[in-house]
Amino acid sequence: MEAVAGRVNHQLRRHYGPGATRFLGDVLVYQRHREAIHARVRERIGAVDPELGRGPERPVRVVAHSLGGVIAVDMATAGSPLWTSSLITFGSQPAYFHLCDPRGGQLSPYADEQSVNLPRSLARWTNLWQPLDPLAFTASRVFRLADGTSPVDVPLSHAAGAGLWTHSVYWRLPEVAEAVREAFTV
Repeated sequence: MEAVAGRVNHQLRRHYGPGATRFLGDVLVYQRHREAIHARVRERIGAVDPELGRGPERPVRVVAHSLGGVIAVDMATAGSPLWTSSLITFGSQPAYFHLCDPRGGQLSPYADEQSVNLPRSLARWTNLWQPLDPLAFTASRVFRLADGTSPVDVPLSHAAGAGLWTHSVYWRLPEVAEAVREAFTV
């Protein structure tokens, strides 16, 4: 029995280990170099238009996957926020990160099952997630937008052929393409 369990353990580690290591490594790098990463994102946005995202009159629209969603929410809720009119996240963890390590900026910690109020700098948020994706979390149970509504959590069907690792297949889903189209035509 131990030999079978050992082989299963080895196969699981071989198959899922490299992806998990890359993800955790990215998280650690982001946590350590958060300000530098935010500055780089602001620099790239500023290269398009120096006023973009600097205030409510010129907000950005953001589409972000996985850790990119955490970065987008952190930036939109920072002391000097990236003003965001529409955020689409998929396979992302902002709510989970905030529960584990309150993000700061303009956000209060989650306490007593009371939703955390998001600032006006994050106007609209659609969060797409697959229930079988171990790295995807809902946002509406943790956050409230400034207008009192919840971020919109959209559960997606399991992608056929993705197996148990659904985290990397979002771009193949028609619901994701439709949400992105909608965000950029409003």
